[in-house]
Amino acid sequence: METTQVARSMRGSIGMLAMSWLMASSTTETASERGMPDGIPGYAIGRLGVLGDCPVDNVVAAAYFWEPTMLAAAVRDGRAVMTPSEGASIYRDICEAWGQRALDGFDGTERLGELCERVVDAASPHGAAVFVGWRDQPLPAVGPGRTFQLCQTMRELRFGRHTVAVQAAGMGPLEAILSGPAGEWNAEFFGWPKPYPDVSTLADARSNVEAATDALHAPDFEVLNPEERAELRNLAKAATAHAKEKTA
Repeated sequence: METTQVARSMRGSIGMLAMSWLMASSTTETASERGMPDGIPGYAIGRLGVLGDCPVDNVVAAAYFWEPTMLAAAVRDGRAVMTPSEGASIYRDICEAWGQRALDGFDGTERLGELCERVVDAASPHGAAVFVGWRDQPLPAVGPGRTFQLCQTMRELRFGRHTVAVQAAGMGPLEAILSGPAGEWNAEFFGWPKPYPDVSTLADARSNVEAATDALHAPDFEVLNPEERAELRNLAKAATAHAKEKTA
């Protein structure tokens, strides 16, 4: 399998697999029980806590798609409750626990983790700050939790490549969101106020961004041979289907 093919497949497999825990109500509930602030401040000090105690604008830049003023306020609110490293540690625990449940009984768990870890360890850090933060988090012992945390890290790797592709296209974050599959719903979720600009002329540009994301992500899979790339694609698809049933 070519590198671009496996890179393209990650969006619908590992991308969806790892997004599930971030969007789950149980994640918010557990975070609150652990003393994290509710809502976006908890997310900002959790998923993005891996960036460390850096300037707030660094977090805004790395997250990219969030409305800057809202996210900056959320980061400050989160840091008023706990340090970024504390928030990251809690989110890492939640990620591991989710993975233990989501991948329980999946036969390919260990092999999927092995392949993901090789990609993660070899990937270039350029333009992928959130990925680097997750890459450098401690990993649990071999098992579903470890594999799932590596899948989360892989998702952040593609996210980094995607933000670079969007910026290279001369497209702002709001334009990229509005011209994407979730459109205005996503724009509201990311804190952008209405009225929204007309993006009806950006369909071709948005398609080109996705192709550019695949092209930027493709070199990350050069560490695997063609057979291993196909194996990763198949395992990732199977794991995503397995996890969907386990967490329904």
